[in-house]
Amino acid sequence: MRKRRYASLALCGILLAGSLWGCAGKTEPAPAATAQEKQESKADESLPSEGTSENTAGGTAADSEPVVLRMAWWGNQKRNDITVEALNLYTQMHPNVTFETEPSDWSGYFDKLATQAATGNLPDIIQQDYNRLTPFYQKGQLMNLQPYVDSGVINTEGIAQSVLDSGSYDGELYALCNGLTSRCLVYDKEVVEEAGVTIPDQMTWDEFFEISKTIHEKTGVQTYFLEKDICDNLYRSAGMPLYASDGKSLSGEDDALLVRLFTMGKQAMDEGWHVSPETLVEKNPEVVETMPIMDKTTWNSFTNSNQYSVLCSTAGRELGITMYPKSADAVKNPVYLKPSQFFGGSATTEHPEVVADVINFLVTSVEANQILKGERGTPVSASVLEVLKADLSDTERTSYDFIDQVVKIATPADPPSPSGASEVTQVMSDYMEQVRYGLITPEDAAAAVFKEANDILSSTN
Repeated sequence: MRKRRYASLALCGILLAGSLWGCAGKTEPAPAATAQEKQESKADESLPSEGTSENTAGGTAADSEPVVLRMAWWGNQKRNDITVEALNLYTQMHPNVTFETEPSDWSGYFDKLATQAATGNLPDIIQQDYNRLTPFYQKGQLMNLQPYVDSGVINTEGIAQSVLDSGSYDGELYALCNGLTSRCLVYDKEVVEEAGVTIPDQMTWDEFFEISKTIHEKTGVQTYFLEKDICDNLYRSAGMPLYASDGKSLSGEDDALLVRLFTMGKQAMDEGWHVSPETLVEKNPEVVETMPIMDKTTWNSFTNSNQYSVLCSTAGRELGITMYPKSADAVKNPVYLKPSQFFGGSATTEHPEVVADVINFLVTSVEANQILKGERGTPVSASVLEVLKADLSDTERTSYDFIDQVVKIATPADPPSPSGASEVTQVMSDYMEQVRYGLITPEDAAAAVFKEANDILSSTN
């Protein structure tokens, strides 16, 4: 029994429990996962005897033979710096273990992993995304962490079971969640104040449009929104996930919600308050340093709450933070808590026990998390959270307080996206660009996406 658990983490567990696979049994495992079988054999050979492992960082990286581990993640420069610092600390504790780091930004990260997987060259430790885990599970590309949980190499004390379930497949842990986060709207306080508008704790999309129009009229500053996130939000507001439970189609019997999505995009462009497609090419909103909010090209950005501190630091000013909007006719609140990222190991790693120990160190060690400081999300370990809350900067405390507010209204997260979801997202983005340029009507764009998305999903799953 877990004796200590922060109230917010317990609630996170309750809120996530209904949707976080536990459960992934609905998806059939790959019939032949030879790499996984090979890795599990290695795990059996390398596991310490029961009762001999220590629940401290690095307690099981026992042998003194030199070990070089490759680790890959996406993120901004701050994440790169603090991750390297944490890995250096691990090396100080275990001089025989060193790291080759492979950081990159989000764009192209999973294409690179797919290429590495295809050539049998995955990094030993991989940062993973909740919505991208399914293919890695199915293809047997992730090492099974469960034996190392059972032996105590990975310490799950004080981590909600639902958080563990979020990285589990067929009842076994394959990826350990490294933080909880929520989608949020970040805004420029100075621009909002100049426009004389008030940002509520959670607005409707209609209110968001009116606020955007007013800000543009009063200040000339434009707005940005991401079509994929709005699409998820519209479906959740309507009481359904974006994808059907079997992963073979979008949810719903028609394209009505897609028509609403593309109509919103057209209205925003026609009224002049949304940034142009050309601006989005110049100022990539998916990279912190180039987000258009940084130089006040836009008054807002949509992001994850764990990015709030680095956004404020990069912008050089305190930004506001509020919840994602919802539809005026929402049947449920679309806001949810989500695992921000995971750490997993490659099924072909030659050092599975050390990989498990490093993952444990990064997620559950107080020393490591005093360096990482929740940049990847609110820590999932109650003991780590307790220590960090006593020593937070103002912006870090703001992001933690935001999660506490989300806990009060959040509804369960959707299951991980099925295979083919990234292609669907690209199709949606391509058609939204055509709508913004006036090359296609919202109705025709919606019909095309509905058909193409369902074709992609039915042929992939």
